[in-house]
Amino acid sequence: MTSVLITGVSSGIGLTTARSLLDRGYYVYGTVRRAEDAAELAGHASFTALVMDVTDRPSIVGALDTIARGAHPLTAVINNAGVAVSGPLETLAEEDYRRQFEVNVFGLLAVCQEALPQLHAAREAGLPNVKIINISSVSGYLTSPFTGIYSASKFAIEAITDGLRRELFDFGIDVISVAPGPVKTPIWTKAKTQTKAYEGTRYEYVLEKIDAYADNAAADGVVPQVVADDILTALTTDKPRPDRLVMKKGWLARLVTLLPKRTQDKMFLKRIKENRRY
Repeated sequence: MTSVLITGVSSGIGLTTARSLLDRGYYVYGTVRRAEDAAELAGHASFTALVMDVTDRPSIVGALDTIARGAHPLTAVINNAGVAVSGPLETLAEEDYRRQFEVNVFGLLAVCQEALPQLHAAREAGLPNVKIINISSVSGYLTSPFTGIYSASKFAIEAITDGLRRELFDFGIDVISVAPGPVKTPIWTKAKTQTKAYEGTRYEYVLEKIDAYADNAAADGVVPQVVADDILTALTTDKPRPDRLVMKKGWLARLVTLLPKRTQDKMFLKRIKENRRY
């Protein structure tokens, strides 16, 4: 039995993916910020919870040391932990936009760096399908108003994914991006509470639209199992597509990326007026 490390398994995509992999015979190490956040998985014999913060390098080192001491060689890392900061770029607090990158970008890269010695060892031992799967977003392809800093972090993840894949090619370690569109997870409830950057500014008019916008995005989204199934396909396929866009009408999102920027501008502004994301 080989093992998989998934960051951020307390809810949503991470929790659903962990369950799917456990059902298919993988040993799963799942990271959480607090031990009690792993309660839904704690009773499974093939699951170990790791209390880890991707912004705390010593905690990452400790988690990987635990895996190295285990009986199941690490063959895959799924970088799922992340946060979504929203608000006008003009008024976002520095602590918020720095946190966006500390978690989504620098934390992801730190996990990759600490895990790679074990992934190299797995390849050298002849184990197949050694992979890093980075959970990105359609926001890593397209940038909506008021989610610009989140989108910037996801564009960075796409670049890191491509760079790592090309650097690791000769070592037989594949690196893949799985980029969901809207997903029915608690992220949309949290989005309704991120109002600080709007309050008392010229963008305050947006506040009356946030609830409808978040509700419509969630309603249009896929369930986490759809994303988990795509992650499993990427994990078990020898040469999967390295940029996997998981959403309704994903083909249309890819097409929009090819349009002139001014045309994209008009489309996004129209969607915002309709209280819709994509």
